[in-house]
Amino acid sequence: MLYKDDKQIFEYFVEQFPKEGCGLLQNKKGKLYWIPCENKAENPEEDFYIDPKEYIKASLSGDIYAIIHSHPDTGEEPSEADIKASDFLGIPYHIYSLETMKKYEYIPKKLRTPLLGRNYEFGKYDCYSLVRDYYENLGIILPNIPFEDDWWLKGLNYFDELFDAFGFVEVEEPQEHDGIILQVYCEVPNHCGIYLGEDIFMHHAVYRLSCRESLYSGWRQHVKRFVRCKEFI
Repeated sequence: MLYKDDKQIFEYFVEQFPKEGCGLLQNKKGKLYWIPCENKAENPEEDFYIDPKEYIKASLSGDIYAIIHSHPDTGEEPSEADIKASDFLGIPYHIYSLETMKKYEYIPKKLRTPLLGRNYEFGKYDCYSLVRDYYENLGIILPNIPFEDDWWLKGLNYFDELFDAFGFVEVEEPQEHDGIILQVYCEVPNHCGIYLGEDIFMHHAVYRLSCRESLYSGWRQHVKRFVRCKEFI
C-alpha cells in the first residue's frame, strides 16, 4: 500500500501485539510503499525475522528504503542487535515503540550520503546532485554549481554544456556508469541520471525520492543523449 504516514504502521503493529510486528518500506519509482510482513522468528515476542522470499520479492520491483519493526513493550531506541543488523545490511531500521508511541530511525554507518531514497530539494538533492555524488564515489569530481531558478524555462542548457566541458563524449549504446541527459516536455535538456545496466537507470525526479527505474517505464522517449566519462573510454 502507498505509504502516507506512520498511523497505518502503528495500527498494524498494535494488531500484532504481543509479537513484534515487522515489514518493509519500498522505494518504487520515487514513492514509498509499506509492505507488512509476517514475523517468522522463533520467539516473535522478543525478536523478528522477515522471510527472505518477501524481501526478494520487494527488491525485484523496487528498492528497500527501510526495514521496520516494533518494540511491543520497550522504548523506540534500537537494540544492539538492531544496530548490528542495520550496519551489516546497510539499510536503515525504523523502530516503532508501542510503549511510547514514538518512532526511531537508525541510519547505518556505511550510508554516509545515500544515493537512493533522498527527498527532493532543488540545489541540494536534485537530479544533478545525484549524478555528481555518484561520480564522486567513483573518484570523478564534477563541479557543484548554482543553477538558476526555473533555468529550463529560460533556455539555459546546463547539462549539454556541463558534460561536454568535462570531457564526456556522446555514445550510441549505454553501458554502466554512463550519464543520461533527458529532455522532458521542455525546449532544452532538463533532467539527468546514471545508467546502471539492463535498461535500469538512477535518477531524482522533482518532488519524488531518488530511485532506480526502468528506462522503459516511460522515460526512454525523453532520452536525448547518453554520455560517457573519458575515464571509461
